[in-house]
Amino acid sequence: MKKFLNKVVPTLIKIVPVCSALMLVINSNSTSTIWNGQPEAPKGLKKYRKF
Repeated sequence: MKKFLNKVVPTLIKIVPVCSALMLVINSNSTSTIWNGQPEAPKGLKKYRKF
């Protein structure tokens, strides 16, 4: 059991930060990609825009 833990724990220590960074990139890109797009604003809302 100790040999197994000595092999698994260092591997997990290396894999966990890579997985968390990958999930961060996937999550941030999924909320801001151009392919998702945004729906057209309703006409009632457009009258409040002042640009």
